[in-house]
Amino acid sequence: MVEKITTITKEIKVKRIIHRGWTEWDRLDEEQKASFYKKSLFGKYQYIYSSVKGEISLVYLKVGFRPNSYSWEIYCLEGEIFEDVERFRTKKLAVERVKELLE
Repeated sequence: MVEKITTITKEIKVKRIIHRGWTEWDRLDEEQKASFYKKSLFGKYQYIYSSVKGEISLVYLKVGFRPNSYSWEIYCLEGEIFEDVERFRTKKLAVERVKELLE
């Protein structure tokens, strides 16, 4: 479900959707949610940035990372913008990188 679509520059748009992984976790009963292995790995939202160059996903990683670690992750959904994933300590740094890649 698309929650919000925003234009952040003339070339780049971002849509905020509820992350599929979070939705699956949210459907579990309370006992399953309490299990370490069933904790939601992602924040509620996934941000999909797009331009003529392609699409990049930005997600917040909740579980398995120490404080002050790389909690924001980007990966390429469409186009050959970059390979694998890149992680950042803050959302601001991740968004700056996304803009750099898509402009």
